[in-house]
Amino acid sequence: MKEEITIIVPRDKFKELKRSDIKKLITDNLDNVRETLIAEYEEYLLEKREKLIEKLNEMESKIAELRKYYEKALKDNEILKTERERLKRENEELKKMLKGSKR
Repeated sequence: MKEEITIIVPRDKFKELKRSDIKKLITDNLDNVRETLIAEYEEYLLEKREKLIEKLNEMESKIAELRKYYEKALKDNEILKTERERLKRENEELKKMLKGSKR
C-alpha cells in the first residue's frame, strides 16, 4: 500500500530545498519527526488521562452522594416500618376496645 504525502512550502523555501537532497533531508529528520509525534501523542494521552481522572472523581462523588441517600432511605424505611407496626398494634387494640364497649 503506497500512500502519498503532500507538503506545501513557500516559494523561496522551495528554491532552497530544490538545491538540497530531499531524500537525505527527510531521512536525517525522520527521527526528529518520530520523536515529535511520540511527544505529541504522549501529551494527548496525558490530557485524556487528566479528563478521565476528573470524570472518575465526579463519578465517585456522585456515588458517595447516592450511598448517603440510600443509607438515609434505608433508615427512613425502618422508621416507617416501625411506625406502621406501632399503628397496626394500636389499631388492633382500639378495635378490641370498640368491640368490648359494643357488648
